[in-house]
Amino acid sequence: MQNRRPGSTLARVMILAGIDEAGYGPTLGPLVVSVTVFRVEAPAGAPTESQAPDLWHTLRNVVDRKPDGRNIAVNDSKKLFTQKRGLRHIEEGLLPFVWLTTPKPPRTLRALIDALVPCTNKTATAYLDDYLWYAQRDADLPSGTYPGAVAARRERLAECLESSGVEVVGLRSCPLEVFEFNSALEAEANNKANVSFRAIGAFLKQLWKSFPDEPVDVVVDRQGGRRYYGPQLFRAVGPRSLRVETQTENCSIYGLTRRGNGSSPFRVTFTTKGDALSLPVALASMLSKYVRELHMGLFNEFWREHLADLKPTAGYAVDARRFLREIAPLRRRLEIDDRRLVRQR
Repeated sequence: MQNRRPGSTLARVMILAGIDEAGYGPTLGPLVVSVTVFRVEAPAGAPTESQAPDLWHTLRNVVDRKPDGRNIAVNDSKKLFTQKRGLRHIEEGLLPFVWLTTPKPPRTLRALIDALVPCTNKTATAYLDDYLWYAQRDADLPSGTYPGAVAARRERLAECLESSGVEVVGLRSCPLEVFEFNSALEAEANNKANVSFRAIGAFLKQLWKSFPDEPVDVVVDRQGGRRYYGPQLFRAVGPRSLRVETQTENCSIYGLTRRGNGSSPFRVTFTTKGDALSLPVALASMLSKYVRELHMGLFNEFWREHLADLKPTAGYAVDARRFLREIAPLRRRLEIDDRRLVRQR
C-alpha cells in the first residue's frame, strides 16, 4: 500500500478499503484476514456512508456480482465457492486484480504469499515449513481455470479501471496458522475476536500511515456480536481523537482525527453483510477464502498420501472431529504436535 505518486492527474481522490476474513470458525487450518485498497475520484464531502462510490456501479462494464463466463465476478466468497464447484469462479474474479498489482503474476501458492503477505524480518512463506503438511509443498495457480482466462479478464479490467478513474492500490493477506492462532488466543485470554482484530488492527494502522493526505473510508465485515470497537480501534491506530458516529446491532461507524488542522478524514465502518455492501470487502472475502482453501488443499493432500481412502475436510467443527478420529493412529505414529494441528477454539 503506497501513497499517490507525484504528478497524479486526479484532482481530488479518496481511498476505499475493505477488510474481511475466512476461517474464523473452523477447528483445522488457518484464519486468514485480507484487505483490498482502491483509489477513486472523491465526491465532495467524502467520506460519508451515502457518498462513498459504489465500485460495482463504477466498474459495471466489466465487474458483476455473478459469474457469467465473461465478466469478472466479485461477491461474498460463499456465493462463489463450494467444495463441489471448486475455485474457478473465485480465481476468475480475484486473480485479475492480483495480477494487476504484482510485478509478476504469482503462479504458485508460495509466490502468492510472497507477493501479498506483509513480511519484514524473514520470507513470507517461512511459516509453511514449520508444518509437516506444508513443508516442501506448493500448489500451482490457477488451479480451477486457465491462465489465459485470467489474463483476458485482467486486460479488460485494466482498461475499465483507467477509463473510470479507479486505481487498485494493493491487496494484502494475513494467514494465521494453527500454532500462531493458539499462541495469540492464549495471549488474548481465550478471546477469538481479539485474535482476529490483531490482523484487522495492523491493516488499519498501515492504511492510516500510508495515506495521510487523502480521505480514507474503510469497511470491515463484522464477525460475532460485538458492537463497540472504539477502544480497540484507538489502541490499534493511535489517532488524535475518535468520534463515535453510530453503534447499532448491525453497524458501528467511527471517525478518526489526525494530528494537525485540516487533516483528511479517516472513517471506519464495522458492519454485518459488509461483503454485500462494499466491493472492496467482497474482494477481501474472496482473497481470504482463496488463501485458506489453497492451504487446506495442501493439508488434505498430505494426509491422503498416508491414508488414500480418507475423505478431505474443510476443517469445520463437526467434520473436523470425524477427520481427527480417522487420522488419530497416524497422528500418533508421526508424533504430530496437536498445538500445530487443532485450534483451541
